[in-house]
Amino acid sequence: MTLGTLFEACRALFGQLLDAEFTAFMAALGNCPAQQFNTALTGHSPAWHALHIMDWTRATIQPGLSGLNPSHTLSYLGFEQASWVQAVYGPSLASEPDTSATILNALHSVFDAAPNALHHAPAERFSDEASQPALKKPRGVVDSLSYHLRHTAYHRGQVALVLKEFP
Repeated sequence: MTLGTLFEACRALFGQLLDAEFTAFMAALGNCPAQQFNTALTGHSPAWHALHIMDWTRATIQPGLSGLNPSHTLSYLGFEQASWVQAVYGPSLASEPDTSATILNALHSVFDAAPNALHHAPAERFSDEASQPALKKPRGVVDSLSYHLRHTAYHRGQVALVLKEFP
């Protein structure tokens, strides 16, 4: 197997894994009644979890694969008082008071863009040496993609817990 073939296999694997996790996350959010989507009984609302994963997807996938987009501002990273968040803080694609349809449409558009970033990324972005200037500190691209999958799964579980709080 050549190095190029290995990178392509890595790209394909991440494409499948991101698709599966994003689909599962959207399904979890789809289980929330629209009238309770913006409600937080304890912790965060389903809307916040959706916006959090949307902003982290925007901060992780495209920047790691094709470079930072300085026009991206983010609102729901979860560390809003930290200096590294303040540097990118600003309006996101949707906000927590928005309707569930507005938030889910914004999230869906971000999730739809991720495979495009994977497809168009140079193969060397999947090497062990590839890093990205992540928000807090430089991170390996593959490590960052892998972490984002786990992070999304964690918040999918958080959405399930929030739904159990509703009558």
